[in-house]
Amino acid sequence: MRPIHFLLLTLGLSPLAVAQSFDCKLAKSPREHAVCSDEKLAALDSAVSAAYNSLRAQLSHDSAALVQSDQREWLHWLDVVCPAHGKGIADDMNRCLANEYTNREHDLKQVTHIGNTLLFPRSHFLYRAGSLNEGLVAGNDPGFGYGTLRWPQIDIQPAKPNPVYSEWNSAVEKKAARLAVRIDPENKNVTFDTAIDASGTIDGFYIVEAANDRFIDVSLIDSGYGWGAAHPLTGQTSFLWWLDRNRELTISDVFVPHNDLQSKLSALVVSNLRAQPDLKDMLGDNIEEAVNKTVSDLTTWTLTRDGLAITFGQYAIGPYAAGMPEARIPWSDLRPYLAPDFQPTTLPAPTPKPNP
Repeated sequence: MRPIHFLLLTLGLSPLAVAQSFDCKLAKSPREHAVCSDEKLAALDSAVSAAYNSLRAQLSHDSAALVQSDQREWLHWLDVVCPAHGKGIADDMNRCLANEYTNREHDLKQVTHIGNTLLFPRSHFLYRAGSLNEGLVAGNDPGFGYGTLRWPQIDIQPAKPNPVYSEWNSAVEKKAARLAVRIDPENKNVTFDTAIDASGTIDGFYIVEAANDRFIDVSLIDSGYGWGAAHPLTGQTSFLWWLDRNRELTISDVFVPHNDLQSKLSALVVSNLRAQPDLKDMLGDNIEEAVNKTVSDLTTWTLTRDGLAITFGQYAIGPYAAGMPEARIPWSDLRPYLAPDFQPTTLPAPTPKPNP
């Protein structure tokens, strides 16, 4: 196997290549030569290296080893999805590399603190070769497909194993993989790996919305694009987990049973959506019906101490241009319906997002 010059070497570089993280005298792959001859790519390579080294330095030995394995898989994947003489969307290797380096830097910076504990990013990258279909729209079929999957994990110190953290790590990894390709949980023969084929791309990624030692709220986002399609299709699912109860959130954890809850919540959401200037003219005629179907679905919820946010999927309440609208309702508007032991003040504050 061709050796991968990993993001460690920094000595003996040419003046142009001062920024990149490997010795250009040892460059072998087209990707490495591209980085060594392009200042923008060299700077991006350096930024990825810095983010990678910073992340590993914060982790336990076992977790750092997992991130190292992910990085090696990414480098190998990068060589095949951004080839030197690509077709379709891969016909410009430098542009392809710039996009993927930028994405990887963002991934590696997704670190969230829970006291002295860290949530850190894991990832998985797949490539599926196929035959080029010249008949597809705009010729964007590169002759292969790919899948990317990211999910968060809690860094568990080997000297202090924590079964609660281990349970969450396992649950969120399984949920992220299943949702990314919309796998029916009853179909035991389909996995993320087997669902990826040469017909397009599937990307699964996440946002840690809020986290503390009691509660973790993660948005799991999937985006699928088939070669020749007009645009990607994107979905978002909330994964809400009580750490102190070692299970997923239920509606009864938040609200007491009440005949008026559904109608009250729906009315607040519709009012919030209509008050958004960029959205109000795009809402469909059946907005009330669409909202009513969504508000009680926990997979659309985001919970922080500031309030309840409900996110709608593409086309759920408006055209594609509306994106994935979000309504935010402060807890003060829902106080009469809250469960007695649900204390919003104990929920985490929204997690600061990494710089793009």
